Amino acid sequence: MLDLGYNERRALEIIRADGPISRVELGRRLGVSAPTMTRMTATLTDQGLIREAQPIEPPEGRGRGKPSSMIDLDGDGLHSVGVFFDPDEMAVCVTDLRGNIRAERRHRLQSRQFDDLMRLASGTAEELLAEAGLDRERLVGCGISFPGHFSVDSGRLTRIPQFADWRAINAPGDFEPYFDMPVHHENDGKAAALNELYYGVGKRRDNFVLILLTYGIGGGIVLRRSLYRGAHRNAAEFGGIFPKSQPRPSGQDLCDLLSAGGVEVTRLVDIGAHHLDHPIVEQWTERAAEQLRLLVLMLARTVDPGEIVFGGSLPLALQERIRERLLAGELGEDFLVEAPEISVTGMSSMMHRGAATIPLYRTMTPGHYPGRALKGWR
Repeated sequence: MLDLGYNERRALEIIRADGPISRVELGRRLGVSAPTMTRMTATLTDQGLIREAQPIEPPEGRGRGKPSSMIDLDGDGLHSVGVFFDPDEMAVCVTDLRGNIRAERRHRLQSRQFDDLMRLASGTAEELLAEAGLDRERLVGCGISFPGHFSVDSGRLTRIPQFADWRAINAPGDFEPYFDMPVHHENDGKAAALNELYYGVGKRRDNFVLILLTYGIGGGIVLRRSLYRGAHRNAAEFGGIFPKSQPRPSGQDLCDLLSAGGVEVTRLVDIGAHHLDHPIVEQWTERAAEQLRLLVLMLARTVDPGEIVFGGSLPLALQERIRERLLAGELGEDFLVEAPEISVTGMSSMMHRGAATIPLYRTMTPGHYPGRALKGWR
């Protein structure tokens, strides 16, 4: 059983974001004494969560001196399973504490039935765990992510049109019977935001917003390196800003327009490079950029993030065009302060790693896990 104190969790988050880091610098960032720092790092080393890293030689001209002692996360310390699926594909992986994918597999979906999806996910997870050959006692659990949000009952999931024939699903209770491990759930936007927090834009920003453009419109908000979920776990469900009775900046809207225009496109993965200059795509991109400009302005005015990141299964080239159009015009006529940076992430193909981040985040992030942080469950 892994019993992590608050400062130990803070230490791990600092090391994750900025490691390798010296013990002296880590102690300064934590505001703890040298003896406390020594005890803490010894405990985390004994628990297999950190390791010694390559020492850094002093800068030239500063004297020979002793190289700074550095520490970093130990990838073998903990690992987790990630399952992500959308209407087109399922991706499953096993990742370690450093975010390295030790084994992964992708499946084109043949069935969208809940039971079929869960059996495919759990069977693939067990195959990958065997393939990776990692210590089962250091497995913190499985993170599951897919599009959708929560209803008034904070455990009950709404269903997107492609999964409309599912029974009413409650998380995580309806997932756990399929898996021989604890199961945690966040929707696709929040899993993508966690992926960015640990391995992407979070390396340079403590505060950012992710806008996820898929068949729908979602996202995630990270404030002070913590995922903001909201009172009902539905923060950053940006799709609700754009009524479904009207044209929307969503992938489904684009697919519908192309199909109505005689272009044989029913899925986002069907949109190829040869479609990008089609008049329907160009008109949709222009309109979507202006709709999203309002969302970006609202986020800049309310959240004031350092960066707004676009991601998702909408073709990357279209996301880049939307970004270019946003940068080419004014954010708002009376927006007189520095605007957030606007970028497009290249990590949307790693959504299964974002799902695998969920159990690690819940286990180790300061302030999120209120009790004992468990290394295993047996």
